[in-house]
Amino acid sequence: MRKGVIFDVDGVIVDVSQSYHYAIKHTAEHFLKKEVDIEEVRRIKFSRGINNDWLATLEVIKHMGGEAKLEEVVYVFNQFYHKFRDRERLMLDASFFRKLKDDGYPLGLVTGRPREDLRYLLEKHQLKPYFDFIVDEDTISQKHLRKPHPYALHLCIEGMKLDKSVYIGDSLADWEMVMAYRKLYSKPVEYIHVGDRVVPQGVIPTKPERLPEVLPEVLRTL
Repeated sequence: MRKGVIFDVDGVIVDVSQSYHYAIKHTAEHFLKKEVDIEEVRRIKFSRGINNDWLATLEVIKHMGGEAKLEEVVYVFNQFYHKFRDRERLMLDASFFRKLKDDGYPLGLVTGRPREDLRYLLEKHQLKPYFDFIVDEDTISQKHLRKPHPYALHLCIEGMKLDKSVYIGDSLADWEMVMAYRKLYSKPVEYIHVGDRVVPQGVIPTKPERLPEVLPEVLRTL
């Protein structure tokens, strides 16, 4: 029985509160021509379960009475993000992933990060060798099948040849992806929710620092 662990990236492996969140804020301000409160940015993104930060930015702009074209948002957003991305800090370090690999578990990523952003992060922190299969924003050509569509999770599970798995996320979009997966596919997937910013109903959140004790127990009982 082949068991594995699949991770979201933002909010699970890395804290993006000083990078992506501020890229949304400053991009929205660029189009709105007024200041946007960072906590309002986070409220909109998390409460509405928006996985893609470009779309989250567009939602903030529309929510505050502005308008913009997605391609324009993407261009401005990327400029701001590249200024802020070195503010990111790891929430889970290499020793955590090394222990899982030493225990024989395949590891994967299912994320809405664009490939270049993900590559920069993994290479900077020397994490890429720990992951056996990666599904990023650019892996699936059909946009409607990208995360949070359950096909993204299915692709990773099949690519890793898993019989059972655990997905670790931090958002409503992550939870909804796992729930939709369970309806469409037969392989068991457990879900661990990291952080308490927005917690799905009926789910008990886990602090990142407790994952080294929580995850092995979930894997044992899977």
